[in-house]
Amino acid sequence: MNSRNINLTMNLLIVILEIIGFILVFNEMGLTSLEYYTEDSNLLLLISSLMFSIFLLTNKELPSWFKSLRYIAIVSTTLTLIIVLTVLSWTTDFGLYHLLFGGSMLYHHTLCPILAIISFIIEKYDNLNVIHGLYFTIIYAIIMIFLNIIKVVEGPYPFLLVYNQPAIHSVIWTIVILAITYAIALALKKVNGKVII
Repeated sequence: MNSRNINLTMNLLIVILEIIGFILVFNEMGLTSLEYYTEDSNLLLLISSLMFSIFLLTNKELPSWFKSLRYIAIVSTTLTLIIVLTVLSWTTDFGLYHLLFGGSMLYHHTLCPILAIISFIIEKYDNLNVIHGLYFTIIYAIIMIFLNIIKVVEGPYPFLLVYNQPAIHSVIWTIVILAITYAIALALKKVNGKVII
């Protein structure tokens, strides 16, 4: 099996797993689940993996805009996995095991991000712009901080609770998460296309 067929199989699997994850999370939380970065980034990954599969099945060349979209989706879902491992596992009461393997989180925190990373390592894109990898996180942060300030939503993450912490803490969290996102985008750019199957 060549790398193209492996990547097609992996991305079709991502699509299936994403759908299972969304069925679980929507049954549990409904549309309010879309307040979460995890769900939004996984929705973007679902769309990009479906499109990627279609491009591969039809033997069409990937347009540059799609490569950027895919890069953004994979950076964003990788961030969810990293934040679970480094932040949420010790700032929430859920515990690492539940955050990685409980319900929809098995799919959206663990399986789909890992499969997407592997797929991205197999792929080869030229001229990826690391800054593009930050776009989704920046847009999400602006929207959710604003919605927290005007009290339309609360959280949903501890670092978005602007009224429960000093303003400087919100600023520091934003800078830290953007720095982590940048590091992920840079690391993914460096490993892109490094594994040839």
